[in-house]
Amino acid sequence: MDRALEVRPRKKLNRRQFLTAAGTGVAAAALGRVAPWDVGVAPAQIKGTALRILTWSHFVPAYDKAFDQYAVQWGKDNGVEVRVDHISIDDLPARIASELAAGAGHDIFQMNGQIQTTLYYKHMVDVSDICEKLGKAGGGWLPMAPNLSVVNGHWYGVPEFYIPIPVMWRGDLWKEYNLPSPSTWDNMRTAARIGKSKGHPTGFAISHCNDANHNWRAVFYAFGVHETDPSGKEVAWDSKALRDAMQFSKALWSEGMTSEVFSWDNVSDNRYLDSGVALYIHDALSSLFSVEDSNPTLFNSINAAVPGSEPKGPARSAAVVDVTVLSVWNFSKNQAGAKAFLEQYGGDVKFSLEASKGYNMPYLKSWYKKPMPGIEKHLPKLDLMQDWDKVGLVFGYPGPAAAPAAEVLATFVLPDMLARYCHGDSLEGSIKWGLGQIKGIYAKYK
Repeated sequence: MDRALEVRPRKKLNRRQFLTAAGTGVAAAALGRVAPWDVGVAPAQIKGTALRILTWSHFVPAYDKAFDQYAVQWGKDNGVEVRVDHISIDDLPARIASELAAGAGHDIFQMNGQIQTTLYYKHMVDVSDICEKLGKAGGGWLPMAPNLSVVNGHWYGVPEFYIPIPVMWRGDLWKEYNLPSPSTWDNMRTAARIGKSKGHPTGFAISHCNDANHNWRAVFYAFGVHETDPSGKEVAWDSKALRDAMQFSKALWSEGMTSEVFSWDNVSDNRYLDSGVALYIHDALSSLFSVEDSNPTLFNSINAAVPGSEPKGPARSAAVVDVTVLSVWNFSKNQAGAKAFLEQYGGDVKFSLEASKGYNMPYLKSWYKKPMPGIEKHLPKLDLMQDWDKVGLVFGYPGPAAAPAAEVLATFVLPDMLARYCHGDSLEGSIKWGLGQIKGIYAKYK
């Protein structure tokens, strides 16, 4: 699903064309909210301007189409020429860094997975006024939202959505092999061992991709690993829980997976599930949706999440999510237009839920009323997804997603530390290497 830089054509659609193209339900949701610019009261200073938006290539392709149409329609309603550029999620950090270095680029840019608000906030526009309005209208923000966007008491990004990463397991194979309940990581290890012996290995990426970062953090947090103290300033990785998690994870790999996982990218587990081989994977809902039409039998056999929303470890259940934030460069030439767009788009949560088929989960509390738009079509299969607000954790736990935690994530220290151990380095040697990397990163920010 990753695509090279793609400049979407600018389309001039009237309201009727937009409703037809985007689908009546989605577009009506997008246009149903009455904002000043909906009734022709657009801020005068943004008329005749241009707005460029940089975002990822969504893993639910229909969302890209709906978002592009939404943005263009917003531009038409407000007299703004809007262009949306999509690039691979893996290319976003480098592109953001290059725009900062050049002091030029897009007006609005998305951070996805690797959140760098605390690193770049001095070059971002303060959007506290927008976030405070959205929070008030939406019943307040989930705790993870300010952890991603607030620096020194100011919001420097509008939390867009987060991506739940549930375990996807084959209910038909679980029944056929009489596997234990997928409620604990010990049971998942037993199931993986039996599944591999039957020709159905499981698979989690142990490589340089976002999946490797959040999948193994879910396991490590379940074993009690803390990245920092609650302030986010003091490193807390070095613990008995880390050693237990490393030993368990190596066993899970050696007993239930193949070496292919060391070279996986962000869509490898999607393809693995599509192949019909995987006993279970750990991935976003796009992997489930990808087989909905192509293989209904396989789709019906897949269960998303487990009772309690993720297996329990010795310490807890932990569901580590992928996160997105939209920010505005302070060198943007259209900061007023960017803020006007973010205020409307940030409040159109129903559009985001429906157009993404429930893949985009909201940070605003009032949207957790069952059934949630976009998910209702897949109930009861996705029933537990409606409670993800209660279990979702973000990298850096239990501290905020601060700059050093983001750099530990971006440099893939955790999957590399685990890969060293799986490839034959000693437990203590692998941990010594990993802690050295982590402590070195945190020292730079002291």
